[in-house]
Amino acid sequence: MASIHRRPNSQYWHAAFRDSNGRLILCSTKCTDRSKALVTAFEFERAANLARAGNLVEAQARKVVADIMERAGSEETLRSPSVADYLNQWLVSKQTRKAFNTGDRYRIAVEKFLTVLGDRQKKPLTALTSRDVERYLDSRTKEKLAPRTIVLCIKIIRTALNAARRQGLIPTNPAEAVELPRIKGVERGTFTPEEVKMLVDTADGEWKTLVLLAYYTGARLSDCCRMTWADADMSAETLTYTQAKTGDKVTVPLHSELLAHLNTLAGTDKPLVFIMPHMAGLKPGGRHGLSETFKRIMRKAGLDLQTVKGAGIRQQSKRTFHALRHSFTSALANQGVSSELRMKLTGHKTESVHRGYTHHELEKLREAVEKIPSLQKG
Repeated sequence: MASIHRRPNSQYWHAAFRDSNGRLILCSTKCTDRSKALVTAFEFERAANLARAGNLVEAQARKVVADIMERAGSEETLRSPSVADYLNQWLVSKQTRKAFNTGDRYRIAVEKFLTVLGDRQKKPLTALTSRDVERYLDSRTKEKLAPRTIVLCIKIIRTALNAARRQGLIPTNPAEAVELPRIKGVERGTFTPEEVKMLVDTADGEWKTLVLLAYYTGARLSDCCRMTWADADMSAETLTYTQAKTGDKVTVPLHSELLAHLNTLAGTDKPLVFIMPHMAGLKPGGRHGLSETFKRIMRKAGLDLQTVKGAGIRQQSKRTFHALRHSFTSALANQGVSSELRMKLTGHKTESVHRGYTHHELEKLREAVEKIPSLQKG
């Protein structure tokens, strides 16, 4: 028969009962109320009896704990979501706070993970093991994804499970025990001013504007495509936009050459929302997406994509549209613009991230931007 007693210098009642091997167990009930402590002690003993009879499966054990909490009058409840329920709820919370493209990456990673789990996705979250995450890693590797993409997928699952651990839903994060594949980075290329001019001369229509915007503002492809005339203050000669990736607002003074180009576009009588209406409706990725179209413009201009293939990575180009962002910050660095000002213009949060873009207030920013070489010179 279970019993309770108080130890010296302890505020809690302690329970005494026999375990499944008949050994006497003494443990704290974490209760200061004697009646609640006695209920807890009896439940401990009931669990031990079930284990002795070989009937204490996980579901029964969780029920015993839930009964203990209920009978002791605890205000907390034992949460036991399934893997699928938890990850889907976590995904919803993330998608409301992340940019569309980021939220979509999270969705794909979670959906693939649940597919690999199969029926195990219906199990309680506590049943998830490192082997489940390793199976997911193996599955994504067999798809011949780039190591960087695979690592991102695992990190997304790891982040979700870390949140579960902080909420007390799981004691440890099983994804932490999974070794991530090594990534061999590819140093991104840049364009010289002469090469950017070749791109602009080769491009047609809105592509000319797109290249100039990226080169003279350092904005990412998706941000360039969604820029509106409301973002451009032609009298103040500035462009203010919100980065889709970070949600941060960035103000960039308009380089005189970019300003002149925008003035030619603003001279039309058509009331347009987007600076590039056609581009605003296109997707960056895919065989017919903007990134692939940019590569075709590069080839037509006679520029080298600088394609590389190394150990552990798929064949890829060092010079993509994103290289224009690298070119922007590199041009600033080459003209002696300080790292602090370059970070303000690109919206980078940390020195380590910014260094990856650098190869070898408003008035200062304007002076910095004007140091970028003009494409018309020479």
